[in-house]
Amino acid sequence: MTTMIESTEARFRASARFELKQLAELTAEQREPLRELENDPSFFGLLVPRDTAGANIKSVGSETAALLRHLATPAPLAIDGDIIDLVLDGVLELEMDGVFLCGPDALPYLVDPQDAAEPSGIARLSFEALRHAEDLESTDASAASAALYFYNRIPISRFWRARFPDRAAVMAHLGVEREAIAAMLRAWRQSSAEGWISWTPRRRRRVGTDAPIYKLYVSPRPENIREAFEGVIRALTDVGPVDFKIGEDASGLLRPDKLVLYFGSREELDRAAGAVLSRLSGCPAHGVPFTAGIDAAGLLSWGVDPPDSERTLSWMGRESWRLWLAGKLGDAIAFAKGWSTPLPVEPWRFARERVRRLGVDVDRWTPNDSLWRPA
Repeated sequence: MTTMIESTEARFRASARFELKQLAELTAEQREPLRELENDPSFFGLLVPRDTAGANIKSVGSETAALLRHLATPAPLAIDGDIIDLVLDGVLELEMDGVFLCGPDALPYLVDPQDAAEPSGIARLSFEALRHAEDLESTDASAASAALYFYNRIPISRFWRARFPDRAAVMAHLGVEREAIAAMLRAWRQSSAEGWISWTPRRRRRVGTDAPIYKLYVSPRPENIREAFEGVIRALTDVGPVDFKIGEDASGLLRPDKLVLYFGSREELDRAAGAVLSRLSGCPAHGVPFTAGIDAAGLLSWGVDPPDSERTLSWMGRESWRLWLAGKLGDAIAFAKGWSTPLPVEPWRFARERVRRLGVDVDRWTPNDSLWRPA
């Protein structure tokens, strides 16, 4: 980590943008979904934004709460990664030339934003998605996150609705009743989930519930979904069956992440990806933003879902890689767009730097080894 200011120590103060509250200070309705936090011995309270535009409630531990109380009056601090993140999130303010700065204003003084290499292939889709989210008129974080997550979906037309109106039509098009395909699919049990047709191996291997889940995205153009499906089944028959799912109707098949395979390790994913790619060479690619490309065209790519321990609250459910990433990026873009002063960097660059500092490789859109705790 390279700090841009010359001194390794500078004056900081607690930002007035947030108010530190304990759960007891919230209304009963506000407190109820957060009660689980009281079971964490390090939990102190919440930072509640005084102006809700572009900022989220943040949970803080006792050490951070003590730091904020200490910095009610400006004081010098040694600069480390945690302090930098608190400044970029608007929780602390850094004094520069007699002016206190935070958020996007402080970014050029704290870090050297790393420019991406000229994006190509599937990486270009992620770059375009970031610029698209920045261009929205809305400064709402959920709108920015949705724009990122849904980017590169093909609009539903009358043609696609007529071709894939429901699950039965998709199954018929995939040819699951054909003798050769049906014989191979006997190694799986078919099931249903909202929006998906899923298959689970009859001989299922145990995977730790708190282990990261590796996902292989097979992203053909919807016109080529039949050949892609058959190629996946034949490849998995060769290397060993795993869980996989496919969109159940036109909406599901027009999304870029329309066919997803699940693995317990990167090694298993790579072996299956090689087998799939050898059977689908030349298949036209659609491409899944915010995943790491395996082939030049973006037909195959991968990501890693966060482990179960990354959930702050049990009722929140386990997030997918792309949902987690879209949420973090969307929050940061909205935060920067809601800033009142002219920005020293574009909101998309600020967002990219924020997730890079979390431990995301923002050139390939993969998690670094340090991002999540080992299972």
